[in-house]
This record gives sequence, C-alpha cells and structure tokens, in this order.
Amino acid sequence: MKVICFLIILISLLQSYSIYAGQYHPLAKLWHVDDIEIPMFLKIERNLIWIDEILRPILEQDDFISNFGGTYINIFKNYIVVNTVNNSKVNYLLSLPQIIPYKDFLYFIKANNSLSQMQHDFSGIKGLVQKIRPNQLFIYTDMEINNNVIYLLDRNFNNSEFIDATKPFNPTIIYRKYQKNLSVSQNLAQSRRDVDSRNLEVEVLGGDGILNENYGFPCSVGFWVTSIDSNDFSIVTAGHCGDLGVYSYYPWGSNSSSGLLIGPMNFSLNNIYDVGIISLEYEYKKNVVPTFSIRNDDEYQYKELIITNAAPVSSHNVHICKSGYTTHLTCGRVFGLNGIATGYTEKEDDLYDLIITDFYSAKGDSGGPAFSFGSPQNLYSVVLHGIFVILNSAIQPIDKIFKALYEHERYYKLYLGR
Repeated sequence: MKVICFLIILISLLQSYSIYAGQYHPLAKLWHVDDIEIPMFLKIERNLIWIDEILRPILEQDDFISNFGGTYINIFKNYIVVNTVNNSKVNYLLSLPQIIPYKDFLYFIKANNSLSQMQHDFSGIKGLVQKIRPNQLFIYTDMEINNNVIYLLDRNFNNSEFIDATKPFNPTIIYRKYQKNLSVSQNLAQSRRDVDSRNLEVEVLGGDGILNENYGFPCSVGFWVTSIDSNDFSIVTAGHCGDLGVYSYYPWGSNSSSGLLIGPMNFSLNNIYDVGIISLEYEYKKNVVPTFSIRNDDEYQYKELIITNAAPVSSHNVHICKSGYTTHLTCGRVFGLNGIATGYTEKEDDLYDLIITDFYSAKGDSGGPAFSFGSPQNLYSVVLHGIFVILNSAIQPIDKIFKALYEHERYYKLYLGR
C-alpha cells in the first residue's frame, strides 16, 4: 500500500513539474528556459532596457561619441555591454550622477569602432546604395558586431560592384542562411480554422491571414486602428500586399478564402515606408469583429495575446516576435534599428528605419504584427512594435507607420478596446 501511495505522489509531482517547467511560452523556446523562469528574465530585460535608455543618449554626446561604440543587452549576464574604444573615458562615464546608480549593470569590452565612426561609415554606404542600386540586401548597424553590416538576401544577384565600392568603409558582409523549420507544416495542420461566413461573427486578430484574389497570395493582419475623426475601423498591414480589389479573411491552415469580406486597401506606401490601410466596409461590419489581440493558435496555452501598448524598439539584442499566416508565431533577437532594404522590388523601392531581426518568416507573413512581451506579471500582455515587411527579417517600426500616415493626412489611433 505504501508503494502504491508513493507512486501516486510521484506521478502527481512529475505531472505538476511538467506543467510548471514546460516550454509553452514563445520566450521559453527562444531563450531555452522553462516557463517558470520567464518572468525573471523579462524583469531583467525590462530593467536593462530602462537603464540603456538613460545611457545611450549620454554616449551620443560629444564627450563620448568617439570613445564608445554603442551598447547591447545580455539578459543572461544581467548587464549592458558597452563597446569601449578609449578606456580612459570609462571612469569619467561612471562618475556621472545619472550613471552612478547603475554602474554595476555596465560591462565594458574593448571595441574597434566608435559610434561616430560607424555613423560616418553608414552614411557613406547609404550614399553608395543610392548611386549603385544594389539588389536584395539590408544595411544596418549591429552593436554586438560593433560594425555596419551588409546582409545579402540572395546570392544569385551580382552585387560585387557595390561590395567593392564599400571597402573603404570596412562593413561586415553576411550572406543569408536559408531558414528551415520542419514544424511549420505540422503547425498549419494543427491550427486550421474553418469559417462559415454566412452566419458567424468572426474576430479578426493580428497575425490572421487576409487574401486579395487579384494578387493570388495571402498577407497577414497587422493590427486594428480607428480613424480619429469618425472612429471607423481599419486594418494596418504591409503596403506591398496590393491595393486593388477587396480583402477577405483567410484563416490559418486554410488553402482558400473564407468568403468573409473585410474591405479594400484604400491607402498604401511601398517606398521609404511599407504600410497599407484596409478599411472595414459598412456592409461587412456585421460579420467582422475588430480586436486588440494577436493569434498564437499553435500552443495549448497563450493562444491569444493582448496588445496593451505600442512603442518603438530602443535597444539591441532584446527579444522581438511576430505572428503571421504562414509561419505563425516566431521570436528572435533585434540586430539593428536603422536598417535599409534596397533592391527588393522591380521599382527599385527602398525602405528605411527598419528593425532587423532573425525570427523565422516566410511569404504570407507580410503585414503581421511585431511585438514583445512587456509584463513579467502578465505573460499574455504584449507591446506592439510595428509590422513585418521583408523576409529574413525586417520590421517597419510603429512610430514610422503613424508618421507616414500623418504625413499623408491619414489620422488613426491604435485600437486598444477602449
């Protein structure tokens, strides 16, 4: 009898441990930790970002910009790495009243390139982009590498003239490694959502698919906004998805339109910034329910994430995630905050101010929301950072989206349910 009781208790403990020590949350998989550890690491990341926001403007001042080479965050060591070109300035920096309370969170390493040098070189490379017009590449500043990066998306394009021309600026050249994700097809099967458009109200979430049959390929819902003057609902997505015809809801795992119509894209940009606005037309309002949520149907837990705020990304090497029709919810790290994408369309359009990351993505994810988890106390709560726009992988930042809309006299606010 004692043996039986012991076995029952043991099984109960093992089941309890599997519940609390599993890897169900997206950040558990990214960071290779158990769910129970996520609040601790999120708290560390939030704190380091807050300190970094104090530190970075100081390092850009004249006294420091030539002596330090930027910062990036390491949550596992619980410090901010400070690239240091001139060690003689370290004590001066640590003596500043703004820095003294946080000096134990700073870790100084030897670096070759100062912020001023990288900014100068980046400007030179940017000028060559406009002159030579290379194909299919990103340019950005990577603080962990401590250099400007030219990231070539497709080896089939000959960019040797451009690469040779940039040699005086000594960039780091990286060739795209093709992404593999063996679980995507399984996820699609698990996450299939069938919709009867005749008699249902359907909640449309960030990351859901949308289809314009004039173009033949899906895109993804970014987030819902309301117009400031009339309070009408619209979806923000990528402008390159196409502006002819009416978009319909395209559920995860589906291979055909649901028949649930949403509306046309009444505004789009695909140069400098990539953003489109799909208006929810009056005749479709009875079936389509706007939300302030993001889909994550692949997981038993955390199926629906709640947007509580929106903010730009400010630090390097922090986590960032996206949700999209094809690859669903994936997470990665922030590599760059000043990205330029060039030569990715036949029209020679360029995109600027991109967030460069390494999360997994594929065709069909375009327009999906990019976000981070912002609350150690609530692992369903997320902060919106923008929309996914280019494979391997680039994000149009949230502040640039609303800036572009404002400049074109389109006045919207993020829908947060209130």
